[in-house]
Amino acid sequence: MRDIIRHLIFPVTLVGALIVAHEMLAAGSAPETVIVIWFGLMPLIVLLERLLPRHADWNRSQNDLTTDIIYFPTNLVVAGGLSALWGGLHIVLATELQRAVGSPVWPSDWPLPVQVLLAVVAAEFFAYWPHRWMHENTFLWRFHSIHHSSKRVYWLNAIRAHPGEHLFRGFISALPLAVLGAPPEVLAYWMVLSRVGGLFQHANIDFALGPFAWIFSIGELHRWHHSAIREEADHNYGDTFIFWDTIFGTRFLPQGRAAPSEVGIRGLEAFPTGWWRQQLAPFRYAEIEAESRTLLHGVGRDG
Repeated sequence: MRDIIRHLIFPVTLVGALIVAHEMLAAGSAPETVIVIWFGLMPLIVLLERLLPRHADWNRSQNDLTTDIIYFPTNLVVAGGLSALWGGLHIVLATELQRAVGSPVWPSDWPLPVQVLLAVVAAEFFAYWPHRWMHENTFLWRFHSIHHSSKRVYWLNAIRAHPGEHLFRGFISALPLAVLGAPPEVLAYWMVLSRVGGLFQHANIDFALGPFAWIFSIGELHRWHHSAIREEADHNYGDTFIFWDTIFGTRFLPQGRAAPSEVGIRGLEAFPTGWWRQQLAPFRYAEIEAESRTLLHGVGRDG
């Protein structure tokens, strides 16, 4: 019975969320209001983490809960503010693109499911590369390392990110759908898919992906992305979906091995845990590395 539940949790939740979104839109709700589905599912995710945890110790604070609680409202404000800022620029770009083409760019006459699929493919492409660059570029990694600094993976630290990361990734990832002129209804369904996937991406729930492991970058795939070993963590960059990782050769789900329970950044044990010090971390990264080396050598001598 437990195995059946493990396989059904994600698809049932996703389909249920899409049905609710459909009913909301059919009843005349504004497309942007489907965001309430995301907030509404949070208590369910918290409950499932307690009832069916992947790692029981990840349900206990590791000197990070207060920090993540602060990140939740502050990053909603930061992301929202930047979205408004980029929105004005995207409108200008969309207008210029439409003027150059001579007609609306988005294929609004296509069937709605096909439009949503197009939105997913386009948005994920522009989300995949900034995320990958933040791993491969030393300067950008200083900002993204805040997200990887947690010693556990659970629902609340999905939103842990430095404002510098929001500034860089937010602008690029928002480009395709805004500039191409995707209609609000398409954006609503795309938002539901990405937000529900995002909740399960970090959730400390022992659920099975099955064939969804070739579609969504969540669960075990994302736990590998948070491995404390950088060679393992530098994979599975998809924001919600995994297909661009498959195409570009960065999908990582080794057979016969469970995703690591040790997450974080090995060798960077001096990384700050408090919210304010993490905001300063990208600008004192060399100092943190030096402190970590000192700490590691000190432990080695003591041992």
